[in-house]
Amino acid sequence: MPGQVTGAYSLKRRVMKQWIYRNRHTQPDVAKALRLRVSVFKRKLKNREPFSEAQIRRLVYFMGARDAFRVIYFRSYGERERVRQEVFGSRRKDGKRNEYAGEPEQPQ
Repeated sequence: MPGQVTGAYSLKRRVMKQWIYRNRHTQPDVAKALRLRVSVFKRKLKNREPFSEAQIRRLVYFMGARDAFRVIYFRSYGERERVRQEVFGSRRKDGKRNEYAGEPEQPQ
């Protein structure tokens, strides 16, 4: 099914901590949003343990889709780009077309 998260994903610890700091949240705030104990949340971040699909969904609602996309660790570049296209459309932020978007860009 398009747009559906398959399996469990871990989070990029440094990017997550930067987001928490920049948005004036705390790790307990995020843990509460994910319905986890703070110690479990910290352990999962530290050990790169996977979060469940429900926890990833809660994270997306808490952080917003764009920020959550930056924090989620994808297993491959192809998987990351597939999800980016399905969620945000066929163009990346830098204006270049994704390899999955259809015709390649024409050289100028």
